[in-house]
Amino acid sequence: MDSITVKAPAKINITLDILGRRSDGYHELRSIMHSVSVYDTLIIKKQDTDGLSLYCDTPGVPCDDRNLVIKAARSFLEHHGIRQGLSFELTKTIPSMAGMGGGSSDCAATLLGLDRMFGTGMSQDELIEMGKRLGADVPFCIAGGCQICEGIGEKLTTLRSMPDCYIAVVKPTVSVSTPKAFAAYDNMPSPKMSDFKKICLAFEKGDLGGICSEIFNALEYASDCEEIFAIKDELCRLGAKASMMTGSGSAVYGIFDNEEKAQACCEAMSEKLPFARVCRPLQNGCEIYE
Repeated sequence: MDSITVKAPAKINITLDILGRRSDGYHELRSIMHSVSVYDTLIIKKQDTDGLSLYCDTPGVPCDDRNLVIKAARSFLEHHGIRQGLSFELTKTIPSMAGMGGGSSDCAATLLGLDRMFGTGMSQDELIEMGKRLGADVPFCIAGGCQICEGIGEKLTTLRSMPDCYIAVVKPTVSVSTPKAFAAYDNMPSPKMSDFKKICLAFEKGDLGGICSEIFNALEYASDCEEIFAIKDELCRLGAKASMMTGSGSAVYGIFDNEEKAQACCEAMSEKLPFARVCRPLQNGCEIYE
């Protein structure tokens, strides 16, 4: 197999709780993450020349060893002792610095694509073990679908996917500093937590209303960003059953039970924001095409 194409989906956080700080400096997290139908596309090709090359048509995306695609490829090839020149063509749709896991999903797509290309037959657990050394969200992006993610993101428990709905995702120009958001949360005297048992039960019942009433993001409360809160209010005004920032931001999503309302919302929001897209929850993660 000389060429392979992988569609790498974005993710949103349905919940994000911070349970404490670990001795290694990382925060102990508990989150429900869900794959959604906004995709980057990665084309992997064998090349006659040695080395790895990456092309991306999105300005500002590094195409050298800083990119997780190249890091993942080096890790995979070294692990299996494979000497093969490869080229990667990355088409970005998932916005950067959005909390939607674009870089992590590209990384997962690289590992999954190379495993298929070279027929190495790695198990999901083996791929996750490799992925967790590359980024906290990479294990989820390898598994995909709907997962409870714990630890720093490497401990996964599959959860029933959301019932069918429409998700309007928008991203403002403002960015949220992840370190500052965590630091602000650490300094909160009485930090809030999700009702985790209640929302897990809503997932198991397929209760969209119950899910919407319990979505929660600790970093959203800590971000103290007026634009984020204004966008949330606007999404709800335009018909969302609930809205929330995803991850460390700055993308915000609204959950709709009606496609026309979701599309109308994105059309209205796209007049003033750089990214607005309607998507659906996915039951799986990366899609591979040979």
